[in-house]
Amino acid sequence: MNIYLDTNAFYFFFFEHKDYTKGIKKAFEKIQCGEYNGVTSCLTLDELAYVILMRLIEKKYNKHPSDVLRESRHVILEFTPVLHKIFEVIQSFDNLKIVDANKDTAGFIPTIMEETLLLPRDCIHLQTMLNQNCRIILSTDKDFDGIREITRMKPEEVK
Repeated sequence: MNIYLDTNAFYFFFFEHKDYTKGIKKAFEKIQCGEYNGVTSCLTLDELAYVILMRLIEKKYNKHPSDVLRESRHVILEFTPVLHKIFEVIQSFDNLKIVDANKDTAGFIPTIMEETLLLPRDCIHLQTMLNQNCRIILSTDKDFDGIREITRMKPEEVK
């Protein structure tokens, strides 16, 4: 079974959440042992790195991350060791396919937005899923509920 991994699936794998982490880790175990085939977009990892960076900056400096970065871009270097470790783990996963974003996938953004009311990045996730014959997304994002071509697997429901 192919299962698409949304950004928040990766985020809550690495950062504990009382409702989500247990199920997400269970899903990753199933991917690792080959029960599921994991699929995601390279843009998922872009979004993951950005979200982690912004949250770590905000937590350390107790200021809006954009303000901190405007003062000094060198702040990024404080957090790249964390990102390196996270990306090493992601790259080590067996049965995880990371799909390139391309012109064709991006070209569907306006159409998918009209049909589903999804935001642009979620449109790329959806089109990537469809291109990869993947109909299940592991996500905490309720925006994927009601999209007729796919089913959202809620982390708290993974057994």
